[in-house]
Amino acid sequence: MAKDHKTLLSDEILQFLYKNASIQGLGNTEQQQLLERYGQDENFVEIMEISMSLQEIIQEVEATMPKMREKECLLSLERQKHLLKERSVVEGNVYFVPFNEVENVYSPMIVLMQQSETLKACETFCKGTITPFFHLCATQKRDLIIIPFSKTVQEPMIFKKGLLQLALFDRFINEYMDNEATIVPAIEQVLAIFNEDTACNERDVIIITDNLFSDYQSLIQEDYAARFEKLDIDISVIAMSEINFETQPIPFAQKVYFANE
Repeated sequence: MAKDHKTLLSDEILQFLYKNASIQGLGNTEQQQLLERYGQDENFVEIMEISMSLQEIIQEVEATMPKMREKECLLSLERQKHLLKERSVVEGNVYFVPFNEVENVYSPMIVLMQQSETLKACETFCKGTITPFFHLCATQKRDLIIIPFSKTVQEPMIFKKGLLQLALFDRFINEYMDNEATIVPAIEQVLAIFNEDTACNERDVIIITDNLFSDYQSLIQEDYAARFEKLDIDISVIAMSEINFETQPIPFAQKVYFANE
């Protein structure tokens, strides 16, 4: 992939992209299309620069962001064998072993991305914090589901095995909602997705928010903590403001990272 002399992508950004498993999994033609599509996109460049900065401080935030170190989240060979044994089917003296499920042992990772009027100024930062999860999910061969929400919930962007599908990625980079934020419909969609999930392994949800919800009373009245615990879902929050989080906290979050720290 030759670097276009008109591109805005620096050598550092190109190296960062080349190392990303979600891009490595694409064919040469798709990789070239990606570079041509975003080579002069200032918004994309800014998002990548934020992602690179996040990567540099990853050791500082890994304790509050789920499964960021690959060596800690990849299943061991013994664990994979155990899962295969559990899912093997015996008919008479014949064993049917679902070897294809080695690549489907992880539940999806879901990112709820608030896109309200109050967060518009932080749009690039929010998207920059999400892009490292593409690499993680591609490494694990795990679906990454990004769900934008404001007053309503947008159609989920499902990146199969964490790979960049250009049309969906274009939605992720360039689309933005507005209005006020209601979080309950987004939470309900997460629960619906995991109710259909059959992997039942490493169910992670990351909520990116400023905690300014118009339906906060509905959020705290519902016993979401019990529902998430029943489905063994781990909830992390990337909060734009510690003050807003203290005013309207998400009570069922296990981990919280404050972007203004």
